[in-house]
Amino acid sequence: MKFRLLLSALALLALGGCSSLSTLELDRSGAASIEPDDRFSDLSRLVTGEQGSDADFLIELSKHRSDPSYKCRHPAYAYYFSQRLGEPLDYRECPPTVPFYLLDREKGGYQFSVAPDLVRSIHIMFASPGESVASRFGHLSIRLIVCPSRSSSDAECNENIFDHVVLGYVARINELEMSLIKGAFGGYDAHLTGFSFMEAYRTNTLLADRNLFSVPLNLRPEETEQVVRELSEIHWSFRGNYRFFTNNCATLLQDTLAALVEQASDEPTVAGNLKTGYLRPDSFFKALRRSELADGRVLESLTNAEREGYYFPSTRPYYERAFELVSRTAGWNTPSSLDEYLRTPAKMRLLKTLKSDLLLDVYSHDQHAREAHLLLEERALIGLEQARLQSLMSLLGDPEIMASLQNSLNEMEQDTHRRWLEQCFLQPVRKLQGRLPVSKGIPGPDFMQLFPTVGTDCDQPGSLVIAKRLVNDWLPEWHGSVRALRNFSLEIEQTHENLAYLRTL
Repeated sequence: MKFRLLLSALALLALGGCSSLSTLELDRSGAASIEPDDRFSDLSRLVTGEQGSDADFLIELSKHRSDPSYKCRHPAYAYYFSQRLGEPLDYRECPPTVPFYLLDREKGGYQFSVAPDLVRSIHIMFASPGESVASRFGHLSIRLIVCPSRSSSDAECNENIFDHVVLGYVARINELEMSLIKGAFGGYDAHLTGFSFMEAYRTNTLLADRNLFSVPLNLRPEETEQVVRELSEIHWSFRGNYRFFTNNCATLLQDTLAALVEQASDEPTVAGNLKTGYLRPDSFFKALRRSELADGRVLESLTNAEREGYYFPSTRPYYERAFELVSRTAGWNTPSSLDEYLRTPAKMRLLKTLKSDLLLDVYSHDQHAREAHLLLEERALIGLEQARLQSLMSLLGDPEIMASLQNSLNEMEQDTHRRWLEQCFLQPVRKLQGRLPVSKGIPGPDFMQLFPTVGTDCDQPGSLVIAKRLVNDWLPEWHGSVRALRNFSLEIEQTHENLAYLRTL
């Protein structure tokens, strides 16, 4: 199958109907001259979120011709002009890596560099439907399979999940509650947002009880390298308007993939289906799996797919089985379901255990039952930490609260605790709350220095605990959200005590 990779696999683009190269003319210097076409307008909308004008075309063409580094910062435009002018595109003089800015619950946001030639394949990743309005039909994103080395096998590349990058169009929501009106009719920014694969895995399979399906696109190595560079440019440049039902992760993905299938597939029916436009991510992913653009065979056996890194099931069944094992243990009384267990206050969960001599006796010699109970407490801890983070983010979204906290920080002595509070807590919160950094094209080192990564001391467990405790002690009692936040903190501390006790049995 022959592909001509036009741009990104995650953006709003329709590159079909290209202008003929017979329209080329020669300028006075003898170089080929070309006129603006619909492709450039679509490209500009893809990269920046705005329709490109004739003036924009001339500006970009001039830069392409005069600036040797243009292709390094603007690979999508460079590819477009090289195709229209019939010129080769060589990245050997460019930096060996391209940057991404990945969001993280603990770090806030951090820089991550990817070597395009280490990306073995590009997957379309589908998260099964969730409970919220925005996720009821699932979510689509793209996954970069980054290898440990150029000589790594496909299996080694798939297993290198800590270096994989996930990119997807999501709505940037900084409010306590999502507005259905803004979600439906516009008002939320759309970004090609980046996450580590592990962050995406944790958010979906652990916190949201969703399954992840990862299907590779059928691309040649040179096409894969080109699209990685284009994704970096779009990631830094594109800012659009997200609409949950009409301009979402599925619709932003379809036009590009439809253009690829139109030129590559021997099955017009499949290509035609992709071009009709799916508003729902689940419907589009189903059609994509049947097309020649993707290798849907990897999901024929979910058992094999899970073993080979194409399927990541929700973790909820594991916790359900753990609860079933514990609830069958002699001496167990209540709760009667996993959800009821997770809603039960931490101290009450421990008391129910302590009150049953029979249960304690079982745990003293049945390691599997005790470990199952530990697993339930760990799941409760994860949920509480997530709830505390959301509560804290909402609280610190109040400008008055954030300004007061910053003033308190300024009055602190220049010691280790102040540094931890600033670097390990306030800096990540600002990154999560603020607008994502934007650059016209792939940024250089000077730009990247404006967005430092969280300090290395924050990797120490104690530093983050102390930073959170300082904030908890400082928060004003008069604010309505403070009591809920402190209740979460108390529940977390008690859950840690529960875990410590169960480990001694």
